[in-house]
Amino acid sequence: MSSKKKEQADSLDVTVRSLIRKLAGDLSPLPRFSNVRSDQKLRDELGYDSVHQVELTFLLEELFGFDSLVIEEAPFMEIVSDLEDFTLDMISQGRAKVPSQSDIDRVEELIPARLE
Repeated sequence: MSSKKKEQADSLDVTVRSLIRKLAGDLSPLPRFSNVRSDQKLRDELGYDSVHQVELTFLLEELFGFDSLVIEEAPFMEIVSDLEDFTLDMISQGRAKVPSQSDIDRVEELIPARLE
């Protein structure tokens, strides 16, 4: 792999992971998390129940352009890095897309406003 391609892959990795961590924090049913870590458990540490997990799944589907078959094939996601790794794998297979800034803005508008 050329140096330029490696830099692009690293940049994509950082971008996707940070977007997923931000969404996981924004949608957490617990008070807003600003610094979600990849090793945090969705249920135990971020307060996700099945309803919130479905909400997060729908937003990830919208943001990354997953088709419903991809979501149905997804393994159980326990920690944030599971979501990150799965999404990066689907992008590398051409089964998901890298979101544009307008995609990100549109999805952020779907996130319910919370009282701090």
